[in-house]
Amino acid sequence: MVFIGISLDEDEKKLDEMVASKDISWPQVRDADGSLVALFNIKGTPTYYLLDREGKIVAKRITIEKLSNAITDLLKN
Repeated sequence: MVFIGISLDEDEKKLDEMVASKDISWPQVRDADGSLVALFNIKGTPTYYLLDREGKIVAKRITIEKLSNAITDLLKN
């Protein structure tokens, strides 16, 4: 399983500082040009998407409260 964070921060230094301060161990990608926001129609943050092993989106805009169960269910398949 892989987690990837997509940041909407404009300032790369601030993003790096936030990642370090929160001890985030997964990759963070900065969406500097807004292309991912447009592609996924993101209206705010945080926004969670869950993808299966083939890269297909299986849950869109899932709440953090439902994320753990959705991941568990996905790993069973």
